Amino acid sequence: MEKKGQVTAFIIIGLVLLILIGSIVAIKQGYLDATLEKLGFVKTAPIQIESIQNFMSSCVSEIGKDGIENIALHGGYNRLETDGIPTTPFTPLQSNLEIIPGSDLKTAVWFRESGNGIQEFNIPSKQNIENELNFYVNERFIFCLQNLTSFSEQGFIMEASGTPETETTISNNRVNVDISYPIKITKDNTEFNLEKHSASIDSNLEELYETAIELINKENTDTFLENKTLAALIAYDPEVPFSGMDTSCTEKTWYKPIVVEKLKNIIFENTAAISVKGTNAKTKKDLEYLQFDALKDNKNLDISFMYIPNWPTVIEITPSEGNILRSNSIGKRTGSGAQALVSSFICLSDHRFVYDIKYPVLVTIRDNSGLIFQFATEVIIDNNAPRINRQTILDIPEVNEEICKYPRKNTEITTSTVDEHGDLMPLDNVALSFKCLPANCDLGSSKLEGREPILKTMVPLCFNGIIEGRKEGYLSGKTIFSSNDADEEKILVTLEPKYKKKVNIFVIDKESGEMRKPYDTEQISFQFGSKEQNFIANYNYPGEDEIELAAGDYNVNSYLIRNSTWGITTKKETIETCIDTKSAGLLAFFKNERHCEKTEIEPMELEYALTGGGNFEVSFGREELSSNEPLNLYILSDTIPSDLDGMQRIQISLETNKDNPLFKYPGVGA
Repeated sequence: MEKKGQVTAFIIIGLVLLILIGSIVAIKQGYLDATLEKLGFVKTAPIQIESIQNFMSSCVSEIGKDGIENIALHGGYNRLETDGIPTTPFTPLQSNLEIIPGSDLKTAVWFRESGNGIQEFNIPSKQNIENELNFYVNERFIFCLQNLTSFSEQGFIMEASGTPETETTISNNRVNVDISYPIKITKDNTEFNLEKHSASIDSNLEELYETAIELINKENTDTFLENKTLAALIAYDPEVPFSGMDTSCTEKTWYKPIVVEKLKNIIFENTAAISVKGTNAKTKKDLEYLQFDALKDNKNLDISFMYIPNWPTVIEITPSEGNILRSNSIGKRTGSGAQALVSSFICLSDHRFVYDIKYPVLVTIRDNSGLIFQFATEVIIDNNAPRINRQTILDIPEVNEEICKYPRKNTEITTSTVDEHGDLMPLDNVALSFKCLPANCDLGSSKLEGREPILKTMVPLCFNGIIEGRKEGYLSGKTIFSSNDADEEKILVTLEPKYKKKVNIFVIDKESGEMRKPYDTEQISFQFGSKEQNFIANYNYPGEDEIELAAGDYNVNSYLIRNSTWGITTKKETIETCIDTKSAGLLAFFKNERHCEKTEIEPMELEYALTGGGNFEVSFGREELSSNEPLNLYILSDTIPSDLDGMQRIQISLETNKDNPLFKYPGVGA
């Protein structure tokens, strides 16, 4: 028994020694430090430099908090890029919304529809937000280093060089910021190294972001904001004429600009009254119809919606006679004989107008600490109906589904392009994928085997699958491939090349016929939409000097906008509209009355005015695009309009300018 006890004791002692030795090795090798850091423990600096470590942690915490607030206000982005197209009633909403016009207070537009009808989503992932925060902290870490000079008076000598590397982790109720940036510290001939600078920040950024995702997904599915806009049109008719009928003997008229301004104010008031069910909002009984049921769980958050009438808004109303909207007056005789004399005429007046509306809404989410996360989305009414969610290409998930794990068919894929004469040319390093709805399987890239770029692989069995090839500088190439057919095993995928072309832009004056370069006060945009492929090329002046195009047929939209430094002011006008109506009374049908109404139009000052452009079709061949000659673009220009009717005439002329004798199609070379 004693021997067994001694053996047990020796075993225990051995294990203790083994653990101690392992711990020493782990500490020396840094493994223990790394493990503790992963578990959330921060390595403590020697007591001599603890004050410096505390200072750096505090500084990292402050710039981290600033970064969180900045990125949350910008819809998940550190810096907001612009499209380079001015925000006017004639151009679509930009990728960011200027909340206060003329200021730097902007936020990202998560959903919008561009002028050519393409719907775009610009929603950042959580990883994108972490990367944006990394960039923000890296840029401002220099301020922490500059403030270290105060420690020099205490006898510290510090040396550092290189670039900080920040890693941010956004988790539930917390944001961790870790910066790798070694600082060598010397004091009293003793050296210390401060490798990392970390901060753990209490923040509900993740909850606010996930709530924003819930809201945009629900709006995209249910089009709540669009439906409430249509409800407002119905409720405010006939003040804002939509659809209705009455027994008035007088034809009703509305002045379109006044109707537009009224509708903007109605949208402003109704949007501000929207609340979200399950949040801190206290909804009045009479406003429950404006409550948005978008969240799965209750949130201790404040959520508000806002629209400002001077934000970029498009409201088109048809039918109209210029700026005049008219109802239809109909007279119907009822009964016969004496009954007809008693009843006289019954007058009916009806109106039905079609609205196309686009306007942005700002969504703001706030927690109890005051952190604000906000983004914008565009509300779209198309022909009196909420927008239809659509994509310009088939939305195939870019993920490897279960079917991809079971390839069965040996396949040899050759990749090529075409030269300027249309002859096939080998093209290697083409990324290939096999799409069998709804799965998308990555296959790899083609490599040269001799003179041919080939990928030999296996694909799942699929009827009417698609093998797609992608490469920078080329349009994607697609080949339909039924892999369940034993006879098909060699596939050719051809990619159409894109050509970068220098651009010369010319303005043609419709009045004088003069061809000139654009003025500094003019802004021009061209949109080329391919008729065969999912490809759109944009050219904006000023700011760009080249465009990338592929051979093929295009629908082209062009706009010329004049920016007047002195402003364009429309004159005050009085519009009189007169109609003949039947008099009321027993013998009304024997007598006509003329009824006239006057409407005063106040002067309006416009910063921008549409002065030209056109919509047309054009084709480009490979030979002309592959040449070294520049692409010449031409745009017709009218005189600057002096009133609203003139502006509307220019807008209508966009469809007919292609028939003008002065119109010129884009061309390569002279």
